[in-house]
Amino acid sequence: MKKLVYMILFMCLVSNVVLAQDTVLKTGLFSINIPENFKGSYVVKKEKNKISLFHKASKKAGFGGFAFGIKAYKNPSDHAVLPGSRKIGELTDKKGVLYDIVLKHPTDVQYDYTKSPEPPKDFKNLYELGETVSIRGIKGSTYHKNQGMKGEDLYKSILNKHIIAINEKWDSEKLEKEDMSYMYNVLGLSQKNVSDKIGYVYYDVNADGIDELLIGEIADGNWKGVIYDIYTMVNRKPMHVVSGGSRDRYYVCDGSFVCNEYSSGAAESGVRVYNLVENSTELYPQVSFKYDGYENPQKPWFIGYSNEKWENVDQAVFNERKKIFEQYERFDFIPLSRIKL
Repeated sequence: MKKLVYMILFMCLVSNVVLAQDTVLKTGLFSINIPENFKGSYVVKKEKNKISLFHKASKKAGFGGFAFGIKAYKNPSDHAVLPGSRKIGELTDKKGVLYDIVLKHPTDVQYDYTKSPEPPKDFKNLYELGETVSIRGIKGSTYHKNQGMKGEDLYKSILNKHIIAINEKWDSEKLEKEDMSYMYNVLGLSQKNVSDKIGYVYYDVNADGIDELLIGEIADGNWKGVIYDIYTMVNRKPMHVVSGGSRDRYYVCDGSFVCNEYSSGAAESGVRVYNLVENSTELYPQVSFKYDGYENPQKPWFIGYSNEKWENVDQAVFNERKKIFEQYERFDFIPLSRIKL
C-alpha cells in the first residue's frame, strides 16, 4: 500500500499535475487565486511561469478538459501568434525585467460533447474564471492589469507628431517621408482648422488584447470611418502599419479585418481584405475583390486570394461573397484638436 502511495506521488511530480485544491497557485513570478467554490472541479498543471487549469471531470473522461492558462512571456513574439491567446497585463520582476501576462483559452472542444453540445456548468464557470482571476506578482515581482494594452498609454508620441505636422502644415512629401498620410496636407489646403477634421480612435483590430491606433477623417456617409494611418505595437513599441489616401482608403470591416478600398478609374476598382498580424506591421492578405473592365469588359468581376490568382465570376457570385466584408466600423473619431501638447 505504501509503495502505491509513493508511486502516485512520483507520477504527480513527473507530470506537474497538482491534485491538491489550493486556492492560491504559484509560479516563480506570480500567483493566481482560485475562489473556494471551485474546489473539487479542477486540476492544475504547472510549468515554468505558467499555470493551466483543467476541468477535472472532462480530463478524467479523456476530453482534455483545458479551461484556461496564465503565462508570463519575456518576448512578445513568443506569444503573438498563439491561437486563443490574449495579453491581459504586464509584470515586472525584482530585476526590472518586463513580462507580458497572457491568458490562453482552448481553441477546440475540451469537454464531453457526446453527452451535450453545451459545456457542463462547472466547465463553463472555470472557463470564464480566466477572464476575472486575481493575479499577483510574488518574490519581488509587480503585476499591473491592462498595462501595455490601452491606446492612451501607448501612442501619445504618435498623436503629438500628427498634431505638430498639421499645425506646421507639413507638405505631402514630408508627411510621406515620416510615414504619414498625404491627406493631412490635402485637407489643409481645402479646409480651416484641420485638427477638427482629423481624429483618432483606439481599437484592437487583431484581438490580441493590445489596442491599435487608427487616425482618420471625421466625415459622414461612405467616408465615415475611413482610416488614413494605422499604428500597432511591435515588441512593445508603436510602429506604423500603412497609410491611405482618397483613392486608397482603409477601413476596419467585420470587426477584425482591415479592408482597403482602391480605385484606378471608372473601369477598375476593388477591395482587398487583410488580417493584421500580431506583434507585426504585416497585413496578411485574405481575399480580394475587383471590378476590372480592362481585363474583361463583358464580365468584369474577379475574386482573388493570397496567391494572387484571380477567379472570373458572375456578378451575383461576386456580390454574395463580397457582402460579408461590407460591414465597416463607422468610428466616431475623437478630434485631434482636443489633445493638448
